[in-house]
Amino acid sequence: MPADDTTGVYFLDSEIDTMNITSNNYKLSVNDYLANIMLVGKYQSYDSKTLLKFYQIPTDLDSSTIVSASLKLRYSNYYFKDKTGLTDFNVYKVISDLNYATITADSISPSDFGSKTLGNYSGVVADSASISFPLENNLIKDWLEYAADTSYINKNYGIAMFPNFSSTTIKGFYLLNDDVNYIPTINVIFTKNGMTDTLVLNTSLAVSINDAPLTSISPGTFLLQNGIAFRSILNFDLTKLPSNIIINNALLQFTTDKANSFISENAVKSMIIGMVTDSVNKKDSVFNDAFLLDSIVYSVSLNSVFQRWSNGVMPNLGITIRNIEERKNIDNYSIFSPTAADITKRPRLKITYTPRR
Repeated sequence: MPADDTTGVYFLDSEIDTMNITSNNYKLSVNDYLANIMLVGKYQSYDSKTLLKFYQIPTDLDSSTIVSASLKLRYSNYYFKDKTGLTDFNVYKVISDLNYATITADSISPSDFGSKTLGNYSGVVADSASISFPLENNLIKDWLEYAADTSYINKNYGIAMFPNFSSTTIKGFYLLNDDVNYIPTINVIFTKNGMTDTLVLNTSLAVSINDAPLTSISPGTFLLQNGIAFRSILNFDLTKLPSNIIINNALLQFTTDKANSFISENAVKSMIIGMVTDSVNKKDSVFNDAFLLDSIVYSVSLNSVFQRWSNGVMPNLGITIRNIEERKNIDNYSIFSPTAADITKRPRLKITYTPRR
């Protein structure tokens, strides 16, 4: 650009220049089909249930008699938020042909599940421990019949582990692991043709269905919640920004409220910032990563977003903020909002720009 096409560098600071910034939390149900762990339990207003389906079941064991069957799960040491809380859940039959790769909390209903309890676990799960509990024999009997004949009336759509109200924590159990001793297994003892034998089912897929109300958010903050998921839209009043300018730098900083956050030890502590393209359906594009400057303050450069707004290429509908590991667990990050009592902890936008001549 020719040097004489500009008239100097100017600054706009939301904290100094009284720029209006607003935030709006919203919930977008997500699917965690590719997660390594399954989540089951309740913690206050949070609810996690898991749908688990075993496949690659032998096709030659129809007409067997099931002597016993038990499900074994290995605790991954992930919990939310009470490590020593009670884990209490029942097992029910999935009776609808649900697509585990796409279903979300808002796409299922009670009619998708049977009402008969097929198994139960209740206890305090110790670190790295395995839990095991019996399943109803007829459930496995139906799976063997269906594997042999897909026209069999009782289909294998999997099982659902639903937490009971007595549960006081949410625990994560391994679904995927290189060690077969860590993945879900069903040990079956059966008889066929007068012979007793053992069958181990250990090939499965699963999805966790997590939910919580937006009312769980603390005043003066917005919440970025994995697994459910909570996201936020930040809107900026840019009327103090002149038209026909070059955005040299647009730096956004925001601060974590650690006291009201729950972040697991091995979490990837970065966030995804997107430019809102559809405020009704909460769609976004032009993504940037926000990284920690220190233990609590995040920073992200949004030059390309603000230049689009300044040029009129895209309407100023704000930006979305979400966690990068949104489908991994149910960690949450409480972020001080534009209404935080401490002004220094509110989101801060610093823009450096050059007017065009």
